[in-house]
Amino acid sequence: METTAETLANLWSFNWGAMEVLIGGKSSIDLTELEIRDRTDASEFLRYYGYDPENPQDAQKIHSVICESWNFIEKYLMPAEWLAGRRPPDDLLMADDACVILLAASDRRPECALRQAWACAVLRVMHTLAHIDGVAKFADVEAARTQIMNRFLKYIFRNGEGQLCFGSRETSVQLDRIEWKLRKSRESILLKLLHKKANVAETIYDLLGMRIITKNLSDVMVVVKFLREFHMVSFPNCNPARARNSLIDIEGFKHNVDMLREMLEEGRIQPHEFTNILQGLTKPISLGNHVNPHTAKDYRAVQLTCRQLIRYPNPSLQWQEKMNRFIADGKSSPVMMRVCEEILLMAATDERVIEGFFPFELQVMDEESATQNAVGDASHDRYKQSQVKAARRRVLHRVLTLNDTIRLA
Repeated sequence: METTAETLANLWSFNWGAMEVLIGGKSSIDLTELEIRDRTDASEFLRYYGYDPENPQDAQKIHSVICESWNFIEKYLMPAEWLAGRRPPDDLLMADDACVILLAASDRRPECALRQAWACAVLRVMHTLAHIDGVAKFADVEAARTQIMNRFLKYIFRNGEGQLCFGSRETSVQLDRIEWKLRKSRESILLKLLHKKANVAETIYDLLGMRIITKNLSDVMVVVKFLREFHMVSFPNCNPARARNSLIDIEGFKHNVDMLREMLEEGRIQPHEFTNILQGLTKPISLGNHVNPHTAKDYRAVQLTCRQLIRYPNPSLQWQEKMNRFIADGKSSPVMMRVCEEILLMAATDERVIEGFFPFELQVMDEESATQNAVGDASHDRYKQSQVKAARRRVLHRVLTLNDTIRLA
């Protein structure tokens, strides 16, 4: 299918605010506006965030979060102003539908600036509350793996020429390959926890993950765009503190894309020229200090840490059903029956579904960078060796020091 100027211009049009959250280290609550187009888009945003506004239970949760958020703003953030009458518009204050608030936060008309600011304010509190509610322990890795992978598999396909592609049938970029990390080994988890300053299991973000490798460096940015555009990741559910970009000069790329799109729309260049020029202009970033001391300075990738709300059947209900059948059979002694009834009474629950957020890690890079990352100081083996040394010092420092002292004596 021939690529038109309009199609190409749309492909390379970016929501830079969302891109900064995804790979620039910016927190979603620092955004000053959203880009929700209509009610359908708002509903999709909520669904992929983790809550379906058409589901009565989810709708009730959303309404509860809205009420609690306004109450928090009133009670803790601006009680005097609220009492004096400085309050949000009634339609936002009384809203039981988050779509209304999302659309208000996306309204850029000058006369709606204050209303938009109120909408953004309450969304920041709502998002924070949703995170607090979702930090429950989550154990079903199999369910998480299936549900997370399914979001991506819908957008990975081979075209008519057999090329591996990422995106939709209408618009996509060519990939070299995709590598899946389906589960982190027990040993890897133990090693990571031993060398981490915060020695807790919640800090393991890459139990599941994937590495997306493009043919061209510039296409890395389109892959990141598609992650959000096709709802494979929900950008408010990305961890800005763990966003890394050691691959592309974002500011230079942004300048070049905007310049080339303008030239394309004015007819000064053709679609094939746009692509060739952009590939030539896209340059790697100048590498500096790394946050992770075990990651080599030569490792090049765009890295995102995301989370997805996972739901799975409550396994305790199956156990309760078996216990009820055992009691109903009446084949045990009265004492055993009473014990079973007391256990059932203590463990009784009507929670049919367990839900919680599960983290996963994404890496995006081009083919050339992937090849460089696999050798030398940037290789995974070197990374592991660095972790082992750090864990060794932490765990065995006293033992090793005493052994050295004994030998010297």
